[in-house]
Order: sequence, then C-alpha cells, then structure tokens
Amino acid sequence: MYNKRTFGKGMGASIGLLAVIALLIISTGSAYAVPLAGIGGFTIQADQLTAESAYIYPGVDDTSNQDAYPMAVIEQKDVKIDGMKLMKSLDVSAVPGLSGSARVVMTSSDTVTADQQMVKVSNIEADTAEFNQQVIDESNSNNPSDQFGIWAGDASKNQDKLQDGKIVDISGDGPAQKLQGANIKAHYLASSSISIPGLSLQVQYDQDGDGQYNE
Repeated sequence: MYNKRTFGKGMGASIGLLAVIALLIISTGSAYAVPLAGIGGFTIQADQLTAESAYIYPGVDDTSNQDAYPMAVIEQKDVKIDGMKLMKSLDVSAVPGLSGSARVVMTSSDTVTADQQMVKVSNIEADTAEFNQQVIDESNSNNPSDQFGIWAGDASKNQDKLQDGKIVDISGDGPAQKLQGANIKAHYLASSSISIPGLSLQVQYDQDGDGQYNE
C-alpha cells in the first residue's frame, strides 16, 4: 500500500500529530490490545476520526518505560480528526525544586488533517467504529510483521483472494474507518504532512501527584 522508503523520508517527527489514529478496532467499543500499566505512552483522544485507507500490522518499538515492546503499527492516508487532544504525563519529582508530575496537553480548535501517517499503539478504544472495505488476513512468513495484517479502504491487493466469493464484494465508497469517541495509547506518531488549526499547547502541573492538574 505504501512505498515505505518514500514514506519514511518525508515523515519527520511531527509530534502532534495527534493526528491520531485511533483506528483499528475490530468491533464497536472493543480494545485492539489489552491496556497495560507501566509501559509509558501518550494519550490521543478524538471526538471523530476518519481515514480513507489504512494498514495495520504487528510491530515492536521502545516506550518511555521499556525496550522492545510489542505494538500494533498503523499506517494511514487522508486522515481527518475532530476534537483532537494529545496528552503526555511526566514524573518531574527528580527535577530540583519540583515534585509530582507535569502534563503536556495539545488541542486543536478545528479539524486536523494529515496526508500520510504512521502510529504505533498498545491500546485503542472507541465508542463506535465503522469500517469500509476491511480485510483481515494472515500469511506464511518468518517475519511477524508480515504474518498478520488488517487492511481497510484501499484493499485492492487482496481482491485476488475473493475471486471465488459468491456474495462478498469489498469494493465500495466511503472512508476506510470512522471512529467516534476514540481513545488511544500511542508510543510513536509521525506524519508526512499535517495541519493543526487553532493549535493550543499547555503545560499543566500537579504538585501533589494526585492527578489534579492546574489547567
């Protein structure tokens, strides 16, 4: 689906990318991976997220707390996000003169758009999820990232496996995914290009470490 070499060159470290992806949930309200404590990560929330095409496959990357942690890698095209909010909490108790924790919060006042992006996640949840042209497939490979994948939207590469289908036709119009009330624990996010209108970036402080930040 993607030229990974070209995609990688243009990605850059677009941090906010909040652009987000809450993508891939196989059924409404279900989590793509079991949430685990103590692995770090940052939170991406969206009132609504749509993508015109997406590809999800297994991968591994480091987190702020661990090395080589299994994740789901999601590549997307033509992403739109409404009500985007990205949050990262940090323990600042080791900094002289500080205690508790600080939180970086990034929001947008309008629809965030991204051309191509990659996100690595350990958990995805959504209130509702709709998928178009979805294919879940496994293949015989020594590489775990090639053994299992989920395609949505541009799934033409899988059409040959449906040649004997009697009633199934995965061609169609509409976004590959539409997620409402998305909540994602991510560990990496990069975009080839992204637009974040009405950007707001805040650093909030929780001196007591009780979860109550000054906003």
